[in-house]
Amino acid sequence: MTTPAEPNEWATGWRIVAAGALANATGISLLFYTFNLFVLPMATGLHLTRAQAGLVQSAIIAAAAGAPVIGWLCDRVSFHRLFLACTLIMAATELALWYGANSFAALFFGTMVIGFIGGGSSTVLITRPINAHFRRYRGLALGLVGTGISLSTIVASPVMQHVIAAQGWRSGFLVLALTALVLGLPAALLLMPRNASTRGSAHSAAPVNRDYLKAKDFWLLVAANFCASMATASAIGQLSPMLQERGLTAADAAWGISCFAAGQFIGKLGGGWLLDRFEPRLVAATLNALPTIGFVMLLTQHSVFLPLMLAAGLIGLLQGADIGVFSYIIAHRFEVSRYGAIFGAMHGLGWIGNAIAVVGAGWSFDHFHGYWAAQLTAIGLLLLTAVLISRVRLVRHDPASETAPT
Repeated sequence: MTTPAEPNEWATGWRIVAAGALANATGISLLFYTFNLFVLPMATGLHLTRAQAGLVQSAIIAAAAGAPVIGWLCDRVSFHRLFLACTLIMAATELALWYGANSFAALFFGTMVIGFIGGGSSTVLITRPINAHFRRYRGLALGLVGTGISLSTIVASPVMQHVIAAQGWRSGFLVLALTALVLGLPAALLLMPRNASTRGSAHSAAPVNRDYLKAKDFWLLVAANFCASMATASAIGQLSPMLQERGLTAADAAWGISCFAAGQFIGKLGGGWLLDRFEPRLVAATLNALPTIGFVMLLTQHSVFLPLMLAAGLIGLLQGADIGVFSYIIAHRFEVSRYGAIFGAMHGLGWIGNAIAVVGAGWSFDHFHGYWAAQLTAIGLLLLTAVLISRVRLVRHDPASETAPT
């Protein structure tokens, strides 16, 4: 579906949004946002350092190689086929980790597999039909899709903490696999309209065109996404340990993850609403500035529940909005027929930043006896992100075709 078939984008668009939200809520993103609950129990059970536990998380860097592949497939394969294949592989790997993960190597390899195919159950795939279908309400639609993972993380974090405390960290992988297979997979496949193909246009079958690699704006977006990913991933990957370092219990820290997800929800929905109404680069700069307050609070507050919960929420604000912001800008700057390839390339490189930050946060704790160095670095990266994204040139294409040259 390259353009809406009816004047009202929501007539069938609500099904695309609902399917995307459910897919995002139960896919690799749920593992990424709850993995920090595994860090301390996993490190204790397998006698790992924080840096080694961070290396397990960083294995998701395989998404750097997988996202461009998934993005290329998004422009050529239907949502249903790609989502089904990637979700089954992801869930099977999580079940294998639940059943037999007893070493650093097994965890590292399993996380790599999930990372490589993860784009097929998350933003690389699900933002494709949104951008192909919506014009007037594209920002709001992207925001609504993103709220799926925010809501599931709010609910899942205390549940996962309870399961891990009662049954052990391996049982957390069982919960993730069943969530994807029982809830996400059937719901998303049934809701997504069959004619809401991920194909952007008839040009999808044409030879691969990588002219976007020569565009300055593409590399500005890559750099901005890389910096934003590093800034927020350090907190995502180690948020529970960070909060416990500030004097909270493990149970209270789990609520911090819920507050982070609540901030995500506000960032996704509010950010999408703002993108449809205001200058996107100004919106992006503002959303990058606010989380710096959260990192300052993490650096200065100790054993005070409410300020630390607010800090987690402010950091989640950007992490919630960033995918919508970058997706929205790419869909405006480049033609939608190549959206999957371009977004996949940018998103894949952003995963490298995620991996560096996750490992760096653990390394910071081991070498500086705290997370303060990682948190100070995150503040600088957020400010740099705001500068980089403000320099991107926006080109608004013809809404009827979205095929203007780059």
